[in-house]
Amino acid sequence: MQHWEYAVADFTKIERAVPELDRLGAEGWEAVGLVSTWGAGWRMVHPVVLLKRPSPEAAQQGSRDGTTRQVA
Repeated sequence: MQHWEYAVADFTKIERAVPELDRLGAEGWEAVGLVSTWGAGWRMVHPVVLLKRPSPEAAQQGSRDGTTRQVA
């Protein structure tokens, strides 16, 4: 059974999103979900991306739980 590691990337500066997603993709992360946050005014709206990649630690340890972290 495949085990996954999950991460959340919160892009408050939209111009940083594509370069950061390119970097994360090179590290094996795959974007699997996207939501837009809503704040007070249009300047507070920004994308939040859910990412996953195979978890080498879980495969080695036989863990059944994925791990989650924030990457941006």
